[in-house]
Amino acid sequence: MRKLSLLSLLFIFLSGCGTIGNNYQESKERSMQTDPCKYERTVGKAREEICLAKVRAGTNGSKKGGLFDNILEDLRGDVGSGNGQNVAVNKWLWNGSIETVQNFPLKIADAFGGVIETDWINNNDIPNQRCAIKILIKSKKFLSNAVSANMICQSFDGSNWELNNEDLSKANREIENSILSLARKSFLDFSG
Repeated sequence: MRKLSLLSLLFIFLSGCGTIGNNYQESKERSMQTDPCKYERTVGKAREEICLAKVRAGTNGSKKGGLFDNILEDLRGDVGSGNGQNVAVNKWLWNGSIETVQNFPLKIADAFGGVIETDWINNNDIPNQRCAIKILIKSKKFLSNAVSANMICQSFDGSNWELNNEDLSKANREIENSILSLARKSFLDFSG
């Protein structure tokens, strides 16, 4: 009899625990409806302001856009918050840079440092020359001078690869203009 009463008491206790998760979830949903930026406020003032802007815009924190559009924003956080997970680059410039070099093999693509570097690019028409593109995104702001591209080329002299002394400033400007154009296009597509 004692085992039966202990077993029934344990059953009642365990069945009552199932509603704790439901009550917590309902409480969390009510809290989000009354104060949708409660959790962003604990992260920092900038995150709270972004959340409040989304609420005012009617998006209520819902994410729209492509798969990678919001991943970088989530990783970026507050610049200077000291949590070690800050991305200090503009996501539109980053996306434009990736799209510009998408047909070339990448050596480095560091979203936290804003560095993209291609591996050596070989042209079949010119077998003794190879080039690489290095892109640096210098700001979190969407500015035309926040991105710089540097193309370097080497020639093979029969035994060694040597750096060309060609002026590639025009090619560098074309790469930067392509990045800015693609970044602007994706920004306008996103903002509607």
